[in-house]
Amino acid sequence: MSHPINYYLSLAALSLLFVSGALHAQNALQFDGANDYVQTTFDGVLGSTNRTFEAWVNLSSSATGNNAVIDYGQNAVGSRNTFMINSNNGLSFISGGTNANIGTASNIVTANQWTHVAFVLDSGTGYLYLNGTQVGTGSLTSVNTPTTGTDLRIGQRVSGGNIPFEGAIDEVRVWDYARTAAEISANMGAEFCELDSHLVAYHKFNHGIASGTNTGVNSSYDASGNGNNGTLTNMALSGSTSNWVTGAGVTVSALSSAINATGCGGTYTSPSGNYTWTTAGTYADTIQSVMACDSILTITLTFSTSTSASITESACASYTSPSGAYTWTESGTYADTIVNSTGCDSIMTIDLSINNSTSEFTVEACDSYTLPSGNQTGPFSGTYLDTISNAAGCDSFMIIHVGILYSTSSFITELGCNSYTSPSGLIWTESGTYIDTIAAANGCDSVITIDLTLDTVNNGISKSGKTLTATANGASYQWIDCSDSSLVIGATSEDYSPEKTGEYAVIVTQNGCTDTSECLNVKIVGVQQFDSSIGASLYPNPTSGAVTIDLGKRYDHVWVRIMNAEGKIVRSVDGLSRRKTLLDLGQGTGLFTIYVYTEDGYQAFRVIKVE
Repeated sequence: MSHPINYYLSLAALSLLFVSGALHAQNALQFDGANDYVQTTFDGVLGSTNRTFEAWVNLSSSATGNNAVIDYGQNAVGSRNTFMINSNNGLSFISGGTNANIGTASNIVTANQWTHVAFVLDSGTGYLYLNGTQVGTGSLTSVNTPTTGTDLRIGQRVSGGNIPFEGAIDEVRVWDYARTAAEISANMGAEFCELDSHLVAYHKFNHGIASGTNTGVNSSYDASGNGNNGTLTNMALSGSTSNWVTGAGVTVSALSSAINATGCGGTYTSPSGNYTWTTAGTYADTIQSVMACDSILTITLTFSTSTSASITESACASYTSPSGAYTWTESGTYADTIVNSTGCDSIMTIDLSINNSTSEFTVEACDSYTLPSGNQTGPFSGTYLDTISNAAGCDSFMIIHVGILYSTSSFITELGCNSYTSPSGLIWTESGTYIDTIAAANGCDSVITIDLTLDTVNNGISKSGKTLTATANGASYQWIDCSDSSLVIGATSEDYSPEKTGEYAVIVTQNGCTDTSECLNVKIVGVQQFDSSIGASLYPNPTSGAVTIDLGKRYDHVWVRIMNAEGKIVRSVDGLSRRKTLLDLGQGTGLFTIYVYTEDGYQAFRVIKVE
């Protein structure tokens, strides 16, 4: 048969046809009847599913007792699959128990002669075949192979008995369905070279050199494609016994395929490795298929050249090369090789940028630190790992050494007058409890709770005539001349009558606080009376002791105040009810001011007292 394929695109698939290890046409395996067997990894056809076993056998003339061809399962009723040549040289299938065993007539298997034997389980009925002809049948409804047990074994039964095969075995096949007598007869004399999904185990035994030294050839290839190879156990692998020997002589088939192949670099090695060609043309080669058959290849060979290319790539953490052979984690220039469109090497130069970044730094923060990702450290110093996306969209890994400094708090009590300026510069004008924040020595917040008491000063002032009166009661007073802010000597009373025209104010000290009033203008006219609102008169002026005040009429209520030049009240007279009153100015000389108050109003006089 012919299967043309493009070689440089399908060479990997073609390699699946190859069989590793030495395979030689038409060998078999000879068992010594003592302890030789082949143990495979195939668990067998299980349950009560239909099945077929086939083999070529050559029973030794010295064989006695039962000789197991194959077996698998457990040593329990209906659980094993012992297919054997019995002690009467008939065929038997033994599974143990009622409706679990069948056999044939005696002496149907001839010693020292290749004979094809087969067993079929078909819907609870068993059939035994010799050289393609049915020779026995019976009920096997009790057969139910469990999922646990010994895998397929060739040349010996499973544990529970000892019936080693003495002689040669070839072409062992296990099918997962019941083959007909026609199928068995038609195919028993030839090898299979094409895969069949129902052929679930196939041991051709075409290994080693017949009767040669085969010490290292201790495996049997499973040609079904399922990979359940067998291990030769207790085999001598030398000589004509317990070794690879000449097989049953079944017909050997071969496959043929046509492929297109491309050579690169001026030479091409054939798939078998046996030939090297340097010119284009059509060639023949032979390999073995997955079923250990010869595959004859017709190769149309052309030659091409390698190519090269440069590419620029970027990745975050790692980059896998176009061939898949390399993974790189650092930026750099790299080389890789892939197959180009002609099947030759394409050598690629790759300028690679790995964009993940790593940094390490130290920060100090007050009370807590917000990492770049937004997570909080809380009040704990330490080394933190954080990850954000960098400008390239890749991870930026950061090692951050965080030192946490701590804010402080304190409580103070403060007194003030009218207003208070806090440590940070805030101004408060009312008593209360306030919070203020300044920078501590470590640069963090110093939070201050301030219990503030503010005292006020009544700095009000009024004017009556030329007399100025402070509004505050029970305070300390100091009158000043606003023209130069100089103190008026001796003017420390609540009232003050200036001697000269000008602007005056009072400094009031009250509740431990001091404040200054506004300036008021006072105008002085002569040294006589400066207000005649009630029509009173005074004489003599100047005087050496007393003066007479004539009110012009009698009043029921008259009050008199005498103030010296320093603004101090030196005498007060209340409750007078007459027209004329004689007043003694008392001790001292100088300028005095006399205030007279009646129901109609008041009048002030400037009086000079001399000695």
